[in-house]
Amino acid sequence: MTLRNLSASITGSSNITNIQITESYSQLSASAVVECSTTSLNLGDAITIALGYDGSTTDLFKGFIKKRERIRPDNIYRLHCNDLLGKAVDYFMASDDPENPFKRNNISSLNLVKDLLAQAGISNVTNTEPIPIFTWGTSEEGVKFNLQSVADAIQFVAQTTGNTIYYDSVNDIVEFRGRKPYVDVGDVAVAPAFTTGSAGNILSISYESSSDRIRNRIVIYGKGNIHATRSAASPYVVVDQTLVLAHELIDTQVLADGSAEVNLTILNRLGETYNIDLEGSASTRAREVHNLTESFIGASNRPVFLYSVSHSYSESGWVTQVVAIP
Repeated sequence: MTLRNLSASITGSSNITNIQITESYSQLSASAVVECSTTSLNLGDAITIALGYDGSTTDLFKGFIKKRERIRPDNIYRLHCNDLLGKAVDYFMASDDPENPFKRNNISSLNLVKDLLAQAGISNVTNTEPIPIFTWGTSEEGVKFNLQSVADAIQFVAQTTGNTIYYDSVNDIVEFRGRKPYVDVGDVAVAPAFTTGSAGNILSISYESSSDRIRNRIVIYGKGNIHATRSAASPYVVVDQTLVLAHELIDTQVLADGSAEVNLTILNRLGETYNIDLEGSASTRAREVHNLTESFIGASNRPVFLYSVSHSYSESGWVTQVVAIP
């Protein structure tokens, strides 16, 4: 592996000693923790974190300061940060009039997510509606949300429809996509490939397969008598494993059926996981697909979906930790 000089830059900060950045398919808001001896940043300030080598860096995190610590005897500042969707986590929906909460009628999933995010002051959201398209609030009562965070509301919409929500910091936009948490038909691997050997970038790797998260029976309970069940055989479980999703906001049979079908597709599969430590890589981001080759594990140019990516930077080096799913 080639020896290179580490480079890091953080808005308004210097003498950086530690950086932790975490982004994941299951984590709505990416997070970061920074330690440095000098900073001009305060609560609510915007922050950009960039890492790289030999003076050339790439932005890996954009967000805002959520918590600021001053620590002795180390004489450092510790900054806790979230990306844009941290606003959705923080904003709690509580109507002035409990009889008049947030309400929408005959609205698609994307437009419902947009309107919910607007409550938290987030407007830069994709215009691309995931397929299939579901409609919410078809009855006169509509779809209502109250006494919960915007994050909980949009994640409920995403789980019900088999979609995912995340902030794309490169393009400064919130995405709402039908991205499955594994390699899907049509996925194209991007660089770098993950390999071992003297010219490789893998520091360590492990592989496991498990039936713990398999759900081969999905039961949906909606409003009134609306319900749906979908199931399929699985060679990996000795007894059917059931997921139940129950909510009165599921107010049409079409929505119940669609939710059961998409969740069965996502959850009825063997849980295969690669845990990989890489040389620090600014070209490795969550939700991408990369090719993996490692002889002992038995992977040869195998496409893997990056379920989570963490960057750990310190004075001793930079490691990118990946949880990958084929």
